[in-house]
Amino acid sequence: MERKERQSLESKSLLAAIYYLEQDELSFLEHANVKSQLHRTISRQNIVVFDSLDQVFNGDMSTTEQISPDFLAEVRRVENGFFKTDSFFYNGIFYRDNQGDFVVVTREPKDAFNAQMLSLFHILIAVFLSGVAFIFLFSRYLSHIAYQPIIKIIDQIRERDSKNFNKPLSLTKTYAEIEDLVKTYNHFVKRIAETFNVQKNFIDYVSHELRTPITALLGTLEVTESKPRSVEEYKNTIAQLEQYTLDLQDTLEQMMLLSGAKTNFELLSTRVDEVMWQVIENMILYHEARIEVDIQVKNNSLLTVDGNDKLLELAFGNILENAIKYSDNQVVRVLFQEQDGKLVMAIIDQGIGIPENDIQYILQNFYRADNARKYQGKGIGLSMANIIFTLHHIEMNILSSEKGTTVQLYF
Repeated sequence: MERKERQSLESKSLLAAIYYLEQDELSFLEHANVKSQLHRTISRQNIVVFDSLDQVFNGDMSTTEQISPDFLAEVRRVENGFFKTDSFFYNGIFYRDNQGDFVVVTREPKDAFNAQMLSLFHILIAVFLSGVAFIFLFSRYLSHIAYQPIIKIIDQIRERDSKNFNKPLSLTKTYAEIEDLVKTYNHFVKRIAETFNVQKNFIDYVSHELRTPITALLGTLEVTESKPRSVEEYKNTIAQLEQYTLDLQDTLEQMMLLSGAKTNFELLSTRVDEVMWQVIENMILYHEARIEVDIQVKNNSLLTVDGNDKLLELAFGNILENAIKYSDNQVVRVLFQEQDGKLVMAIIDQGIGIPENDIQYILQNFYRADNARKYQGKGIGLSMANIIFTLHHIEMNILSSEKGTTVQLYF
């Protein structure tokens, strides 16, 4: 606003200079035209013309005390000047004429300017308050939209209980950050569900597996005590009791391993082939197994995964032991392959196979197929291996026919 006033006063000062100092060089008509323009723009009471001696040469400005000699000297030096007081804006221009050098000073009362500034101030205050109110209401509206997915998440979590706590959250309309939150929550709940599943299976295994050897121990002891026995019979009984005890110890070792009591499921960089070689050595040592290994993987880095070597050894051992047992110790083939940049391991036997009606239940706890009844077993090997593979994000696929079974593991 001040810049606008200054530009206006500069124009009026120039018009006043022409009116007062160029009268002798203008025609009567031209001077009359300048006079008319001057009367329309500024009163002569707001004009004063100073000569080179800082004396009033012309103009009707009644008071010139506000115009200092320093201001006039500054105008002569830079040919233009501007200052303001409480009541007026002043502008001066340096004007050279055939009569001499002059400084023409005009002024403009600040009443209209102050009124305009007050109006603008009121407008700014009104716009500011209206803007704050609008921002508040609009942000409330936006926050309502933004928080809707979170409210839906909270409602879904409140509906969860011990039976469906692992049910994943689902949202239809949301945004990227909430999608990441939902994915993270679902992954977290999935891991918790896997841990709970391990603990549940651990309890099932313990209750089932401990009952059988303990019952056998008590039964053997009861039969032995029923009548006197020979030394040879006592030796046979002790050997039988020792075998029951070893089976019980082996079961407890597996249960503790599976429950995480010894490993806490710590996943480290592990070579899958080295774990399998250790299992194969044990099978050859204890079962005189015949095992052929075929590694068709060119990218050796695929053989290294994040895993727990003890758990993987237990899982591989269960599958390999089944292959040896149910094929009556025929040749078992272990094949390492690369598919779509990922490791696939297959354990192929030539055994009795799994009936089509039983294959869908084979991973359940303590389930045994009809054609496996004549073989000694507990029905927990595959289910235990499946839990371990799930913890390691390894997909197990079982293909079977009358000519044998193939267990494929996708890492």
